[in-house]
Amino acid sequence: MKKAVGLLLCALLLMAALFGCSKKEDGPLGAKPQDPEAQGAAVYRIGLVQCGSFAPLDVMRESFMSRLDEWGYDESKVELDYQNAGENEKKAEEICKQFTRDKVDMIVAVGAPAAKAASSAVGSSGVKVLFAGVNNPAPMLDIQNPNAPERGITGVSDRVSGQRSVELVQKIKPDVHSIGLLCDAEDENAAEAVKAIEAYCRQAGLATQSATAVSADGAADSARELLSQCDVLFTPGDGVVSEAAGKLAELSKEVKKPWLAGSDALVQKGALAALSPDYELVGSKTADMAVKVIVGGQVSQMPVHFFDSWAAWVNQTAMEGLSADLPEDFLSTANFAP
Repeated sequence: MKKAVGLLLCALLLMAALFGCSKKEDGPLGAKPQDPEAQGAAVYRIGLVQCGSFAPLDVMRESFMSRLDEWGYDESKVELDYQNAGENEKKAEEICKQFTRDKVDMIVAVGAPAAKAASSAVGSSGVKVLFAGVNNPAPMLDIQNPNAPERGITGVSDRVSGQRSVELVQKIKPDVHSIGLLCDAEDENAAEAVKAIEAYCRQAGLATQSATAVSADGAADSARELLSQCDVLFTPGDGVVSEAAGKLAELSKEVKKPWLAGSDALVQKGALAALSPDYELVGSKTADMAVKVIVGGQVSQMPVHFFDSWAAWVNQTAMEGLSADLPEDFLSTANFAP
């Protein structure tokens, strides 16, 4: 009897630690989960799915896996089956359906295409889904109430508000009148970011022009067209734009108009500046939520997590190439890429 009470107290203390502290910047969490084998539990099975290899996706996945290890959930306690569907969303759905047939305990989906595939595949199977990096999960994943997610689906958004994105543009170029917006034609995450920026620009009295592309060459052509008509080019961040980054950086320098972005990965590749999610933190927060589920937490009691602060990034080479004089208050808090 005493042993049973002791185990119960340990479990309660763990749950308190998990629900009370989950930010990676606070350092490793104090309490470690009990060894599932010591508790007589089976190894927990997670299907991990991703579409493509865009840098932010890789960072989120790697951070998720690293955070599980921090919690003590290594391969002896969690069976992790990682599958990458490339750019094929249909293949991603097939992967998730196979996870469901294999009766995994949870699917963790990295990025919006993978999350949509998981949401569609699980149906009423009871398999829980956590996502990492979905801009606007309510319409994209049919989550009616992000504060009390239904259907066993919740996770961590990488959304940067449209207002904050436009404020970044205005800070970098105070005399801006028009913004050219460019994204992958098939990337719903980037498209949602574009819609949010367009909505705020209407309120702020700024003109916008939008274009999409399906290839790096198409993205470069669209960027040239947008910069011929607009003061600034803004790209939220996606694989197609990432592939075209070198050409966009050269074009920005050539026409002496700034290219700004919504991802630090694009600043690393030549964009002048960005207000970016911390993708490592997105991944680690998703892992914290996964551990809550593993120890018995209910998905319906885990609100979708949205961040309210983001990291500023500046590319020093682009700044020099444009002879850009960026505000000191922005530079003082920014991270710098070469």
